[in-house]
Amino acid sequence: MSTGSFHRPATADDSLSVVQRSAIALAARIEATQLPGVGRFVRIESEVEPTDLLQWLRSAPAGDRRYFRDRSAKFEIASVGIAAACTFGEHVDWQQDVVAASSERASAWFVSLPFDAVRMRDGAWKRFCQHSCVLPEFELRRHGEQHALAVHLTASTDRAALAARMRQIARNAGSGATACVVEPALVRQPDGTAEADWSRAVNAALERIRTGAMRKIVLARTRRYIASGALDPVAVLTRLASREARGFRFLVEAGEGHAFLGVTPERLVSRSGRVARSEAVAGTRPRGVDGVADRLLGESLLASAKDRREHDLVVERVRDALAGCSTSLRTESEPRLLRLAYVQHLALRVQGDLRVGVSDRDLVNALHPTPAVAGAPVAEAIVALRDFEPFDRGLYSGPIGVVSRDGAEIAVAIRSARIEGNALTAFAGAGIVEGSDPAEEWRETGHKLLAFERLAT
Repeated sequence: MSTGSFHRPATADDSLSVVQRSAIALAARIEATQLPGVGRFVRIESEVEPTDLLQWLRSAPAGDRRYFRDRSAKFEIASVGIAAACTFGEHVDWQQDVVAASSERASAWFVSLPFDAVRMRDGAWKRFCQHSCVLPEFELRRHGEQHALAVHLTASTDRAALAARMRQIARNAGSGATACVVEPALVRQPDGTAEADWSRAVNAALERIRTGAMRKIVLARTRRYIASGALDPVAVLTRLASREARGFRFLVEAGEGHAFLGVTPERLVSRSGRVARSEAVAGTRPRGVDGVADRLLGESLLASAKDRREHDLVVERVRDALAGCSTSLRTESEPRLLRLAYVQHLALRVQGDLRVGVSDRDLVNALHPTPAVAGAPVAEAIVALRDFEPFDRGLYSGPIGVVSRDGAEIAVAIRSARIEGNALTAFAGAGIVEGSDPAEEWRETGHKLLAFERLAT
């Protein structure tokens, strides 16, 4: 008689990954979970095997996808759909219920705010500013080595429809895992009179500075690229991230074919419990072609009176803003070099112990915008930018990130681009102070656009 082992018949589930099976199991739990009351939500989650979050996101339905990864790469979150949306700050009024089979883990809300909330929105940006704070329907999160798949239910959730979407996402994740996709070619469009227009704007800004009305103003410009076909925002972000390992990565969709994304070096504020951290980033040099050239460029940045003056304005503002929210403050004594793939900056960290009652909205309102993206004094610089810049920045250089009851990580959305179908508009800026040269500042913005130039043919 044979003593061989027993093999059960193969089933359709055998070809599914652990993440797919977890998603299907979550779909069943959705249908069995009681909905919470108005202004409340329930989180259902399942631990899953290590998963490529961007690959999972790319396989999900386009239109309401979001993504954020912190600069240390310890925390990463991808999401699909909108369970709840509100004005930033009002999210604290939503209560997370803990019911049978639900999770007590604090849910993360995605935050995306415009640089200038008062300026009239260009048509291309209006759809992005409808939801400044979003609790997603579906979320895949990585914290360190732990991965979790979660879903959120509110009083208005259609459980059957939500479960069906969960199953569809699971099927998509399997069908696209090994697909080979050829990305459309991206071609840079001619700048035309852009450099001449830039020089006029810089000279006008310098005249304003010489009158004493301002000490600094940060001017931005755009560069447009056209692809041979519709662009997949997740694929574009993946390619950007492969070239820039350091930085906060982010993506916000505002309907299919419309997205804002980037890899930014700059933190606005991070909160862990009642401790807040911010930083001053300013001054720029390109990276060198070799180690010696790179070191010399870094040393020239540290020794530059013009760049140190520009950086000091940011340090002063960040320190004063955080001091107003804190009972105690700690500031690094000297700036260090923040080296990225294509450029390097001066950076200095500031940390504060928060006063009782200070919220994430209070922190963002106090710190944004810093002189690193607006100028100094900030209020005067914002007004001047409405005259000097011929376009609406929208989300460019605005606060972007995630918040929860346990903490927050908000970056400054620079080194970024907006996608509309097959068109990509990239943004870059430079700080103008006394002694700035229009041609040098144009070249600086060119260095900051290199990440997008590398995507183009």
